[in-house]
Amino acid sequence: MILLSGGDKYYQNSGVVIGDVTSPATISLITIPNTGLRDSFVIIQYSCGNIISSGGDQLGISVKLNDVEIINAQGDLREREINPETWNLFVPRQSKLEIISLNTSGNNTQKRSVNLLGYYL
Repeated sequence: MILLSGGDKYYQNSGVVIGDVTSPATISLITIPNTGLRDSFVIIQYSCGNIISSGGDQLGISVKLNDVEIINAQGDLREREINPETWNLFVPRQSKLEIISLNTSGNNTQKRSVNLLGYYL
């Protein structure tokens, strides 16, 4: 997690992550062990490349807050490279925040990335 210069916002991005045939069922994209001493409003933007396998396997995303899954989305991601999926959520102070890519055997070499911007309240 990187604080912006004013100290009232933070961000983190995963960069583009590509798995390979040995990739596990989940790939950690972002883990913030402690979001800080203030509550925050967080915007998560997830995108991924075109589907590689024609078998219908599709990547997904899981967002966990203090080890409790609060977002789980997996489905047709054909347009998400152009139109990333966005979620907004409230994150209590000193929370653990994890963003995980749900990998599939047919598309584990598909590109995926996530960007996070947090506003302290």
